[in-house]
Amino acid sequence: MKRYVILVLVISCSLLSFSKRSMACDFCLLSQGISPLDTMKGDGIKISERYTVLDKVYQGTSEKSNPGAKEVHWTTELTGFYGVTPDFMLLAVLPYKNGKTSGELAQNADTSLDLETGGAGRASGLGDMAFMGRYSFLKKETADTTTIMAEMFGVKLATGSTNAKSNSNEFLDSHLQAGTGSTDYLFGLSFSHSLKRFSISANMLGTVATEGKFGDTKHTFGNALNYDANGKYRVHPREFDPQQPQVFLALGFNGEARQREKIEGATVPDSGGNTVYLSPGMQLVLATSWIVDLSYQQAVYHQLNGTQLGETYKIISGVTYLF
Repeated sequence: MKRYVILVLVISCSLLSFSKRSMACDFCLLSQGISPLDTMKGDGIKISERYTVLDKVYQGTSEKSNPGAKEVHWTTELTGFYGVTPDFMLLAVLPYKNGKTSGELAQNADTSLDLETGGAGRASGLGDMAFMGRYSFLKKETADTTTIMAEMFGVKLATGSTNAKSNSNEFLDSHLQAGTGSTDYLFGLSFSHSLKRFSISANMLGTVATEGKFGDTKHTFGNALNYDANGKYRVHPREFDPQQPQVFLALGFNGEARQREKIEGATVPDSGGNTVYLSPGMQLVLATSWIVDLSYQQAVYHQLNGTQLGETYKIISGVTYLF
């Protein structure tokens, strides 16, 4: 019966989900942990917390003086995963978002920047729910190594609200809304290779966006690619023992590349670009049922189109329970 608990969770989540620019990609679906394929062999649930701060302004790769613009996003994600077969897994992700902004950037005629505080505000609520499938098309195991490659595909539904307003009673910008207003399509690849105490993993997830809205305004996010690569080393125990707690240290990088957005069919010049992060982290595996992971992501490179508020850092944590 435990294998069917996840189906109840997915159905419950589905019912609940209906009751100037920044590079805030707050729905990345890469918060599945330091190594998402760790969960390939089981069924379970995961609760993730993601805290994101944006408080630096960029033009291209150059940092500019910030007149006081800042955004903070706090996202809780509930993920359920169910192994239909040893090679095929279904996942459902339901986020709850809480974000706030101090206002919108405005550029003067002399190219200096001001902060329009009338655009300040906050929004919270259930976000867009996603359903995905993950198929492992390569599994190779030897006495010392394990190699897995998997493909992902899915859809993100327009279930989140897009009607939050600023302090001046105007609709908040699209990236600050709980939802995107659009149905988007997801495609990805994951790779994992382990050798005794060391493992490496890499993941890519592409998003093909369709037209949505915020308030009464038509809006389309740019197509996006999220990517990461990590190395993970078991520091305890020295010899593998599934009955002992296992402690891993990790180091890697990840990034977000996005095309420009469109509003009412017109391209937004101050949108899109690429941000790269350095990501140290750690993971704790308890017996055979619990996985705890924590990652700090420091932005180390921005290449943003036009003038934008860029991400400074993220903190991501998660607790997974395997049935």
